[in-house]
Amino acid sequence: MHRFLESNRGLWDEWADIHAHSTWYDLESVRRGTCKLRSYEIDEVGEVDGRSLLHLQCQLGTDTVSWARRGATVTGVDFSPRAVAVARQLAADTGIEAHFVCSDVLTLPAALTGTFDIVYTSRGVLGWLPDLTRWAQVAAHFLAPGGVFYVTDIHPIAEVLDPSAAELRVSRPYFPRAEPVCHPVQGSYVDRDARVATEVEYLWPHSVAELITAVARAGLVIEFFHEFPWLDRPWPFLHKQEGLGWTLPPGGLGELPLFFSLRAGKAAAGASG
Repeated sequence: MHRFLESNRGLWDEWADIHAHSTWYDLESVRRGTCKLRSYEIDEVGEVDGRSLLHLQCQLGTDTVSWARRGATVTGVDFSPRAVAVARQLAADTGIEAHFVCSDVLTLPAALTGTFDIVYTSRGVLGWLPDLTRWAQVAAHFLAPGGVFYVTDIHPIAEVLDPSAAELRVSRPYFPRAEPVCHPVQGSYVDRDARVATEVEYLWPHSVAELITAVARAGLVIEFFHEFPWLDRPWPFLHKQEGLGWTLPPGGLGELPLFFSLRAGKAAAGASG
């Protein structure tokens, strides 16, 4: 398992520099005050002013900074040293007070102490995790009593589709497995022509059942699981729909969930079932 994670870490170090200079992340606009959070996230997470927020798999810190601007006291975590360095510089450039920790999420309790009112993670995170049970336990570990755990990501159903195909095609497994699936690397998802030395990425499939069960078994109470018909990235077989991102082509009767959000809570101190 270590070699898979180390290879992925090297890939994310390479991607950090590519992403930091991309129009996709547009760090200059973040420095000017642009909020990178989606409106539905802001609504579903709720008020963050005066609350502490732990951002897991924060990458370049654009969302972390955005939550801080909304009044949260933020801590971002990522396993890529290069991504953490970019995030720290972004916070410094914007005058945002933010704490960043370089750590694998699954071993985070060895690198960070304390609890948080909100534990948040989003967009393209689950496939890089070999163990959702441990991941949910870590989230619960850092969540203060009465706190909120929130995740929004590509839907597990959408993850079975070939993101490089010109038409909708199933090419990846759905059900979870211990061994990762190896995929050739072609640049980055923000720039397919970028030069990258790492040749493969290792991803773990996770089903909806695995996700919900992991969160529930971590002792958290699931408040909702929402499914959306749009994706946040331009896969070739999808259609750009203003205001929604990319969806299945219009005119057909076919429907698929492409993105989701989940919110769960931790019981308040002294609460009983």
